[in-house]
Amino acid sequence: MTEITNYRLILDELANTLNHIKDSEAETLVAKIVEAKQIFVAGKGRSGFVANGFAMRLNQLGKIAHVIGESTTPSISDKDLFIVISGSGSTVHLKLLTDKAQEVGAEVVLLTTKPDSDIGESADAVIELPAGTKYDAEGSSQPLGSLFEQASQIFLDSIVLDLMPKLKIDETMMQQNHANLE
Repeated sequence: MTEITNYRLILDELANTLNHIKDSEAETLVAKIVEAKQIFVAGKGRSGFVANGFAMRLNQLGKIAHVIGESTTPSISDKDLFIVISGSGSTVHLKLLTDKAQEVGAEVVLLTTKPDSDIGESADAVIELPAGTKYDAEGSSQPLGSLFEQASQIFLDSIVLDLMPKLKIDETMMQQNHANLE
């Protein structure tokens, strides 16, 4: 019989990674979300799934959030925030989107393992999650970028908890904002 114990390794890696996030970086993200007229999110692969889930929560918090690439995504403007989730910080398509968002004056926040990456160097703010990426064989016992993606999900869920009192939104209001055409 197989004993399920790998979750302990994953939880330890997550705790180690999340303990290294700077409070000032998290506070910056919260402030930018509160101030933004609209929030746009993007990521590729599994990071894209994390971005989608975060956009859903932002909408449930009463913020206007969009996922880049959806047919209903409107134009971004100088009053908006673009959140990029990229372990490497160098995904070419995400860099092009970053450049376009900055052309119109939108602020860009990058969630990454590589703050000195192409996107990191041009972003208005960077949140570093010291986790391995799909290009790093070291940094995690998990394959590819699993630790980064998991840590991103948990970090952004913790940001939701920080946003609730700042936006004066409780779970009852979030439930009212939850999709009802499912």
